[in-house]
Amino acid sequence: MATTYGLRGFEEFYTDDDKDIKSRMKQIYNDTATITQERWLQQSIDERFYAGDQSLWNEFYQSIPIARRKQFNFNKIKRIVNMVSGYQRRNRKSLNVVPVENQDQQTSDQFSKLLVWANNQEKTMNTVSDAFLGSLITGMNLLSVWMDYRTDPFSGDLKVDNLGYNSYLIDVNFKKQDLSDCNYIWTRKFLSKIQIASLMPEHKKDIMKMNGDSNKDGYFNFLPENYQMNQRDFLPFDEFWYLDYRDATVILDPVNEESMEWEGPEENLKMFLMRYPQLKTKKIQKQTCKLAISVNNRVLYNGKNPYKVDKYPFIPVMAYYQPEIPYYEWRIQGMVRGLRDSQFILNRRQQILLDVLESQVNSGLKVMEDSLVDDKDAFKSGQGQALFIKKDAPLGLQSIEKIMPADVSPAFIQVIDQMNTDIMEISGVNEELLGSAEDDKAGILSMLRQGAGLTTLQILFDNLDQSLSNLGGLEIDMIQANFSPAKVRRVIEEEPSEQFFNKTFQKFDCVVVEGSDTATQRMQAFQQALHLKEIGVPIPSEFLLEMSTLQNKTKVIEQIQAQEQQQAQQQEMQMQIQMQELQARANLANARAEADKGLAVERESRVYSNLSLMKEREMEGVKDLEQATLDKIKAIKELQGIDLDQIQKALVIIEQMKGKEEAAADTGGSIAKQSPIEQMRGM
Repeated sequence: MATTYGLRGFEEFYTDDDKDIKSRMKQIYNDTATITQERWLQQSIDERFYAGDQSLWNEFYQSIPIARRKQFNFNKIKRIVNMVSGYQRRNRKSLNVVPVENQDQQTSDQFSKLLVWANNQEKTMNTVSDAFLGSLITGMNLLSVWMDYRTDPFSGDLKVDNLGYNSYLIDVNFKKQDLSDCNYIWTRKFLSKIQIASLMPEHKKDIMKMNGDSNKDGYFNFLPENYQMNQRDFLPFDEFWYLDYRDATVILDPVNEESMEWEGPEENLKMFLMRYPQLKTKKIQKQTCKLAISVNNRVLYNGKNPYKVDKYPFIPVMAYYQPEIPYYEWRIQGMVRGLRDSQFILNRRQQILLDVLESQVNSGLKVMEDSLVDDKDAFKSGQGQALFIKKDAPLGLQSIEKIMPADVSPAFIQVIDQMNTDIMEISGVNEELLGSAEDDKAGILSMLRQGAGLTTLQILFDNLDQSLSNLGGLEIDMIQANFSPAKVRRVIEEEPSEQFFNKTFQKFDCVVVEGSDTATQRMQAFQQALHLKEIGVPIPSEFLLEMSTLQNKTKVIEQIQAQEQQQAQQQEMQMQIQMQELQARANLANARAEADKGLAVERESRVYSNLSLMKEREMEGVKDLEQATLDKIKAIKELQGIDLDQIQKALVIIEQMKGKEEAAADTGGSIAKQSPIEQMRGM
């Protein structure tokens, strides 16, 4: 949906039924009508299979026998598709902007806050989930991103709509998911006159005069509004976006080999080049896209992109897309396309089984001609029915015989069970993903089987992640081009950084990635901080509480702070007690060390004392020897007056005494030769 509100400065592009663009739109529709109709037809069948339309079987499979009975539908497809969609909704992601370098963190955080705010305002992630469900069914939905200036005429509000398969006509030869090679996109909505007039107030009078009876042009005939002929107040609102080129001036820096598009006035460019004469300029043709708006088949606008970006304001959400297939209706497929035949065969088998079971209740009668009073009685069914037999029946009561029903073979039940298994195998879903596994398996085996099931579906989630990344990039471009600094400041509650409105920031300095889906950017920051704390980063509890959305968190913070202070005091007291205990232990250890030192000194002094005592005893021994010699001399002098016999006897006595003294001397010398330690050991 587009708007060309007059305050945005696009009045010069207003037209009154531009014949050229109208002719181009008609030519494109005629050229692609056949293959587009085939795509819409197949996608419509996919929708009906998902919805469980019982009337589809006789229309789609025309060769099945019909015996005036209702065709039942045992819908297995919806359960499988809803499982994949439910998994995505349960693990829904949001958009974050991550800097390439650390110095760009501030700008990246500001864009992240804006994306979270804008997407939460419009419930964009719910719209993305709806588009993903539509892609699982039909193959591809479009996310339409537009600016609504009705409530904010200066900056506008960012809006995101989900366009189903039957509301867009796209270039049949596009291949890239970012639509950079797409030549045109044509969308149609049926809106009331008041809605259209609010989007294009400059044409309000003309719009209110339009007649809804003339809106049946045969275009987009798979839209449900085409089947409601009595809605006269609703008009077809068409947007035709087409690829084009515009003149652009690029500033070149030969020194640094950098380039940037100049978007200001020419007068400012001349002044800028005078200030920096080393810079050069170059005129180029830059790819862009333009818009033509048609209301009730009347072109009211044809001009440049009113959102001031050079991209299509659409993001395709694809399931399976194979552009190399030559048949257009088979290039775009969802999960339903591969399950249609299995679903039909399962329904067919179930129908046959029901017929067999019903035939066992009343399989019919064999009636001999002219046996019943009323021949119509043979067709009676149900409990308590009576048959009136003629008295003159040819064989009496045996003229009527019940037809025995066919038995239900166990192999028939096995075939039906196998069909249920085939549907899940074709879809890539297993029992673990559906939460209905009945076999008693170990937990690790169940996890492996669940992971294997997700692997087969990974292409679906990868395509969705790519669509989310493209959506974030488009939203950043539209925010930079349309949001005023005042609105940005009001949303992020701080001044925009210097690089915020730099168009090259997204190209070189940041990357749009997926994050966890939260209600606000504050909750997102809280989850990120909580994750960091869980892995060991020392983030304070007060910071976590400030970032949380807990009710009455001010009182909680005060109580926690009081508890933390009390705990800090207790920890301080415990630390003091521990320090005192450690000090006492240290003092005791020092005292023991000093005591051990004194004991060692005492033992060492005792060694020296023992040595001194030993020397003293040696001296006393020598003194005793000298005294003995002196006594000997005195004895000899006294023997001078004695006769020889007495002298001889005295000499013998002296010799004996001398032998004893030498023996004593030898003993004392051996003691003197021992070391102090050996002498101490002998003591």
